[in-house]
Amino acid sequence: MSDKLNEIPISEIIGNTIAELRKSTGMTQREFSKTVGVSESSIAHYEQGITVPSADMLLKYANYFDVNIDYLFGRCRCKVKYSDLNSVLADHMTISDMINVISKLSSKQKNYLYETIILLENEKNKY
Repeated sequence: MSDKLNEIPISEIIGNTIAELRKSTGMTQREFSKTVGVSESSIAHYEQGITVPSADMLLKYANYFDVNIDYLFGRCRCKVKYSDLNSVLADHMTISDMINVISKLSSKQKNYLYETIILLENEKNKY
């Protein structure tokens, strides 16, 4: 994890992430507060980094937005829906399985894989 991330208070990281996720749905703080069953002022305090939601509320937000709880803490910036990580892809492998395999590759192999993915992405955009 970067040193810069460690300098930011966890309340700010969580608050900014909740605000980002809420805004991505187009909801106001009022609408979101009704959806998750807390006061509008609680949502405002969370988003401003004044208070941190309880563990139960963090889990509720992670489930609602379908993200990993680490995403709320700024530890993972993966935009893949959390529920999709266990989706079966090619040869009965899940995204999680693939991540585990990739994490064990050498830097050279990871770079090769990255270049291959970019080539595939460019090919997809041609059609």
